[in-house]
Amino acid sequence: MAIRASENVVICLDTSRSMYRTDLKPNRIYSCINAIKKLIHERFNGDSASAFALVNFGSNSEKVTGFTNFTDEISTALDTLQIKGRSSLGEGLATSIKIVIEELRKIMANIPRILVISDGLNTECAVDPLKMGRLAQGLNIKIDAFRLGATYKLNILKQLCDLTGGKYYYINDEHSLLKSAQDFADGNIKSAMASKELPIENPQFLKKIAANLLSVQDLSENQELKLKQLRGEADYKKCTICFQENDPSTKGSFYLTGRYCPNCNSPYHISCLADWASSQKEDKLRDSGTVRCPHCFYLLKIPFEVSQARMLRSLSGTSSLKQITPQETEIVPAKLINISELGEEALYTSCPVCHYIFEENQQIVQCGNSECEALYHIDCFKKLENGHCKSCAVKLHLY
Repeated sequence: MAIRASENVVICLDTSRSMYRTDLKPNRIYSCINAIKKLIHERFNGDSASAFALVNFGSNSEKVTGFTNFTDEISTALDTLQIKGRSSLGEGLATSIKIVIEELRKIMANIPRILVISDGLNTECAVDPLKMGRLAQGLNIKIDAFRLGATYKLNILKQLCDLTGGKYYYINDEHSLLKSAQDFADGNIKSAMASKELPIENPQFLKKIAANLLSVQDLSENQELKLKQLRGEADYKKCTICFQENDPSTKGSFYLTGRYCPNCNSPYHISCLADWASSQKEDKLRDSGTVRCPHCFYLLKIPFEVSQARMLRSLSGTSSLKQITPQETEIVPAKLINISELGEEALYTSCPVCHYIFEENQQIVQCGNSECEALYHIDCFKKLENGHCKSCAVKLHLY
């Protein structure tokens, strides 16, 4: 028995100057836009639960639309694309992966895929495409590719497909392009057994994609104003679990122990959120140190200092959590280090401030707390509030 396995597909479309070439009539970009419209139309005919997002890349990359299953929205976005600049394939993949991760943090997300449509040239080399391929592989995201024009000795798109288990299509005329679009549209037809396969949700995977909570000082002016309007002047700093401003465990103010969901901006004391997480029956979430927001079910990372305090409380046998905020008098030295010295896996972690990954041989700052060791871009480290690590909250100083 064959059924449809719904997917979230990011279409990562090359809009560099090479897409003006006329080996496809009337030119590559016009032919590709028509093929994408056909692909989406045919997929929705068989599976209305799939969704598509659109990213374009020229000299830099841009998210054109988030995930949607409204055909008109995607079609309009495609018709407004402009050709310019050189090809930054690596940046296009980085933007696509970021969009997929945001969606994976939501509950009941579809199976993720990225479809790259390009001639495979990467003339702007700020981000290595193969590094993005290894990151996608680690997150169980398949990268498929429509390869336009003549092949070259270094076929990056074929390597990306082989690395992630995606499908590679070679396009040399309008007929092969439309045939590939139809094949991809039908590509989510699975056997009943295969359709049960979901993105990996082991604890390490969940920990890798979970979002950091926002502190009061992290809120933008617009977010803070919105919260004030929705909850009233006094309520935007009240926990939506205990309905108090002061933390019932630490007795500290919300400014110190309060955090916000980055998706719906609901406020929580971190100890209250951790208590709520402990009461849930999802073993995978508990083992990964993550929790889903009680309001919007967005996947969140429980701050390290809460887990550490709970462990200390358990060892000491005390029943109350005395202190979970960092002590101002204790300063931990941070380390300036070359990211490549930390091994391959470190290259695929993201900075807690900007959430972007690191480049090979880049100088970065590492949290000196041996239980944390969060990694920061140097400029992002300088933005930390009073030098407190966003992952474990200890006060850091770069000597």
